[in-house]
Amino acid sequence: MNKKTSPNISALQGKKAYCGRKPLSKQTGSVLSKLILMIAIGGIGYGAYIANNKGWVNAQKLTSLKSSISNKFSNQDNVRGNYEGYGVQLMATKQLDQAETVMNDFARDGYSAFVLASQSKGRTIYKVRLGPYNHKPEAIAVKDKVVRRYPQNPFVKTSLVIYKPN
Repeated sequence: MNKKTSPNISALQGKKAYCGRKPLSKQTGSVLSKLILMIAIGGIGYGAYIANNKGWVNAQKLTSLKSSISNKFSNQDNVRGNYEGYGVQLMATKQLDQAETVMNDFARDGYSAFVLASQSKGRTIYKVRLGPYNHKPEAIAVKDKVVRRYPQNPFVKTSLVIYKPN
């Protein structure tokens, strides 16, 4: 072979083969997946818009469904006057908004919290409780867990396990 026509093998060693296309970088792939996700979400939104405008979806039924769902999770449904079982009482107050705030704090952390409204000396007392639980050991275990999780919380320090028959 002639020196001019033979490739220099030593110059090609250690280099990657290049065939005219560069591979996608990780960043480009990430941008591409985000773009596809945005297009899919936009398509779903546009489909819902078209379905509503063409009358394929009954807006009145959707509104009633939305209100029934929001009523299930509203604070007023968590103000109970009647329940049966064991509960962990965190606090008792005359102010509903304070009771709801404490209830929402514990509910946000995954506990089944509710406000129990009761009458005492002609006044309404709102008691924040966790539960109800069917068995006392279950309620005691939740109380112990809450005490360990929130050692500085004044409501937790004075919490009680209480049984309320129906």
